[in-house]
Amino acid sequence: MDILESLDLIHELTAKRDRIVKELKTITDMAPGDITTGHKVRGGNLTVALAKLDEQIAKARAFGGGTEGVDIEHGDGARGDKGGAPVKGASTVREGARQWANAAAGQLVKAAKERGLKAVAAGSFDAPNLVRVGTFPMPANPARLLDLLIDRQPIAGNEFEYLKQTTRTDNAAAVADSATKPTSVYTLTSISDRARVYAHLSEAIPERILQDHGDIADFLEMEMSRGVIDALEADIVSGAVSQENVVGILNTSGVGTTAYATSIATTLRKAFTASQVAKESPTAWAINPADAESLDLLTTADGEYVIDGGAFQNIFKGLPVVVSTSVPTGKAILADWRMSRLFVRQDMVLDFDRSGTLFTKNQIQARCEGRFGFALTRPAAFRVINTA
Repeated sequence: MDILESLDLIHELTAKRDRIVKELKTITDMAPGDITTGHKVRGGNLTVALAKLDEQIAKARAFGGGTEGVDIEHGDGARGDKGGAPVKGASTVREGARQWANAAAGQLVKAAKERGLKAVAAGSFDAPNLVRVGTFPMPANPARLLDLLIDRQPIAGNEFEYLKQTTRTDNAAAVADSATKPTSVYTLTSISDRARVYAHLSEAIPERILQDHGDIADFLEMEMSRGVIDALEADIVSGAVSQENVVGILNTSGVGTTAYATSIATTLRKAFTASQVAKESPTAWAINPADAESLDLLTTADGEYVIDGGAFQNIFKGLPVVVSTSVPTGKAILADWRMSRLFVRQDMVLDFDRSGTLFTKNQIQARCEGRFGFALTRPAAFRVINTA
């Protein structure tokens, strides 16, 4: 390759580099909340491509010898905009511009890394706000079990501690002058626990799929995050003490129970009465889809659907009803969900890897995981109902 070919190559590579820098800047200038996983994947690929182009441009310049002072934009030496004689000091100006461009590109790469636009080769992308932390109002129309857990506490380490109420005896009464006031008993027990890892892998897929279809990353994030949340919700209801999971409502001591009586509708109404008698203030129901179907299909003696007459208002009392497969068939839960707490050590993270055998096959594999803990701070506020 002679000097002219080297100049042509530099011109071509630089033009390509400028396009990449422009596209990368578009992504890094976006508001953090607007950056999807697809943007992150694309930004990661652009960052890698930019680094490779810098290497290629450096090699081309080294081959061309004195090409550092060549006007790359016009490709024919240090000339003005319309050619002709060299412009005095143009080489210095161009060198300064080149250094500025390199510095700008470096800042873009730095910004890309700070925003999580890492290379797909071994990247880790956050999926923020899927399990947001803090205490906030329950949604007006909760769509899933996780929406009922309004108390979500971030934890700095794997271990956490909370207070669990085991006794609530109200002995308040009218008291005569100088008489001893009665004592109520509210026993709290300190409980130590740890966060659990909920995770799964995707199948290995050709890396070109991610490169050619930016929305695949968003698809994987959505599907795999849903899978993790489904597993977490199932354990929040049914997690057993002897397993590597959070301990669920069904297996927590002190939770109230209501036996089946005559029909699903009758049983649910009796459960609400039991909560009233226990001086609880439930905030929502959680029932299995099969039980929800049975309620919806109940008919009167005339064959009319009971639900059309609003009869279920007398059962649910206007409280939100979440229909979830996390609740086993034959069970329902009525609870003051404010008396539970979700501990979040790590929100959802989507990792990509193509090392080892994957590298030899040009494949990539995703892993989605989060770290969570769960506790009932007052088990008596929860009631498990047998609907069959």
